Amino acid sequence: MRELILEAVESGDIEDLRRAIERNETLPIFATGPARPRSFAGAIDFLKAQSFDAHGRETLAIITAIFDQAYARISRGPVVTYEWPAFAARTLGEASEDERREMWRCVRFAGLASSLDKTPPVERIGIGADGTWHYFAASS
Repeated sequence: MRELILEAVESGDIEDLRRAIERNETLPIFATGPARPRSFAGAIDFLKAQSFDAHGRETLAIITAIFDQAYARISRGPVVTYEWPAFAARTLGEASEDERREMWRCVRFAGLASSLDKTPPVERIGIGADGTWHYFAASS
């Protein structure tokens, strides 16, 4: 799944993410709350709307930055999920200086102003060991 997502990102066209999104049986989590997409058909439009440029370029750049990082292996009972970036769950105080610099690459432009004095809302991607794309959303 990671390779499928990266192929779409390398194309430069957010529409190419549709193939990876629709490979799942269920829609990956892109956000929580009432504004989140509830269908495969609305997923790309949602990702475009989340992107500062409204075309998805910011989203594609963030995905690239996320996958440039190390991942964490998360086990919940028999379920294993690989999460990029590995430092997504850390606070600024827990992160090394290198991790802090990399964190800012994984933050949406809209999240910058709200996070000057605290941990930024780092975007993260979770993919199951079975290849299911579980989420692409900011850490809380």
